[in-house]
Amino acid sequence: MTSQAKETALQLMLDRGEIKDWFGSTEIIIEAVTALAGFYLFGVHMLTGERRVITPSMFRNLNYVTGVVITFVIGMVLLASTALMAPWLQELGGYPVEVAGLLLAPRGIGTLLAMVAAGWLSNRVDARLLMALGVGLMSFSLLRLFGWTPAINKTSLFFNTMLQGAGMGLVFVPLNVLAFATLPAHLRYEGTALIALARNFGSSIGISVFEALLTRNTIVEHAALAPFGSPLNRALTVTQAISHAFLPTSPYGAARFDHLMTVQAQVIAYNNDYRPMGLTALPILLLLPLLRPPPLVTKI
Repeated sequence: MTSQAKETALQLMLDRGEIKDWFGSTEIIIEAVTALAGFYLFGVHMLTGERRVITPSMFRNLNYVTGVVITFVIGMVLLASTALMAPWLQELGGYPVEVAGLLLAPRGIGTLLAMVAAGWLSNRVDARLLMALGVGLMSFSLLRLFGWTPAINKTSLFFNTMLQGAGMGLVFVPLNVLAFATLPAHLRYEGTALIALARNFGSSIGISVFEALLTRNTIVEHAALAPFGSPLNRALTVTQAISHAFLPTSPYGAARFDHLMTVQAQVIAYNNDYRPMGLTALPILLLLPLLRPPPLVTKI
């Protein structure tokens, strides 16, 4: 069983689990079993096969293993945040596709500038300090999104997105240096492939998990807001215009009120997604002491 098969099965399970009631569905059970079987065969082949795809000795290198774990977490958080921000801008913010794309572009600018700066500083400053700064910027930019509404101005969106990109650039350049610093040269080709797999695998899991949380939180928050649509709610009868527009006893008013509650539920659900994203990045700071920089990347 190829790595693509097990990754595809896991991706399908995560993507469709929310709408299929998870393990109450035969399809989800089959996909879960397929993914577990794939990982089992991959592990057995790696440990006992004659022509191994991955050399097990790589996992005895602490720098490299730590780098793989950090890459997985960064991929899970950052790609998921991008996947959520685009529909947030279009569906809730009401921005056209081209404007939403331009508002996401500063992330690439921030990443580019930070990578240039990190490359220049990596031989002058402890790379772990640069990574700590990058993780802090990423977490801060994600936590800032908690409490935002579609009324936020474009300037704040621009700088927050650039800040997030800068954090990513400050993490990835030193991470690649430290992860491969103590890995033997003949293992670096396999190491590069495994790190790329960890990043892609992390992004797949992150997108699936946070999309599922978004869907579930939207339903929960809508159910919590629905009781306010009662005809006994005096806020709906303050003026004749409000009463006419949102009167729950009329089909037109009920539809408008349901739409309003759906939008508000989505706003709350997005906020509830961004907070765990920001907090998920922080444990990376605990892994940084495990990375041992070689003499070439220590402070001069």
